[in-house]
Amino acid sequence: MPFGAVLLVLGAALCHSTWNLLLKKTSRPLDLWPRALLTGVVLTSPVLFVHPLREVSTLGWTMIVLSGLFETGYVFSLAAAYRAGELSLVYPLARGTAPLVVTPLAAAMFGERPSASGLVAIVLVVTGIYASYARGLRSASAPGSRRAAGLALLTGVMTAGYSLVNSVGVRHVPVALYGFLVFVVNVALLCLVLRWRGQPSFKGGRGAWVRTTAIGVLMMTAYLAVLLAMSQAPVSYVVAGREVSIVVGALLGVVVLGERDARARLGGALLIFLGLVVLALSR
Repeated sequence: MPFGAVLLVLGAALCHSTWNLLLKKTSRPLDLWPRALLTGVVLTSPVLFVHPLREVSTLGWTMIVLSGLFETGYVFSLAAAYRAGELSLVYPLARGTAPLVVTPLAAAMFGERPSASGLVAIVLVVTGIYASYARGLRSASAPGSRRAAGLALLTGVMTAGYSLVNSVGVRHVPVALYGFLVFVVNVALLCLVLRWRGQPSFKGGRGAWVRTTAIGVLMMTAYLAVLLAMSQAPVSYVVAGREVSIVVGALLGVVVLGERDARARLGGALLIFLGLVVLALSR
């Protein structure tokens, strides 16, 4: 995996874990998403001066719409999972499912064949994720946990879906233009669904807009970094490597939110870090 792609994955992980922390600290995460996505759309709109829409082929538009559909499913499933269960149960399942789904599908669909060291790295990353949150997984008998776990797994499947679609899309559409258009489709679909459910798409005072602006900036930065990494490295490696966000998330949970089980989570974080190192050395 190229060193530049590793740096992009690390940057995306930092941004992703930070905006998830901001999202978790709000009582109604779904209310923030439309504004956050709109922020990303506005920030990346200047790309239209560089890459006009006529550059997008029919295949490119197909990938953009498919990715937007998966992204919208991701938004609703993750928000529902957070309402049903705890972060320590939902986040690792949602993040850890994607590489398990992507790796065999990427091999079947795109002919990607991870090297032996690449497979070891993916195993280390996924093992670290579940080792970090073993206690949360053992609490599946608690009220609501089974529903939360199911929604978290669905979120991971949505992540795998848009990751596979994006790995094709960035080969046919300039990365910045692709990210902009996917966010446009995503915010449009999200607003349509919220309107159909009788919920306002945009609400909140100035304080809410400050938070959602920060989330939108971090969200778009992470998304574009992953898209760039996918244009440089196999999608199975990128999807596994981005799970290092759980390392950052564990540290933020312990330091910022005062969460318990620090030893187990940081031990799992070490496995994830070792997996990322092996991933960086894979060819």
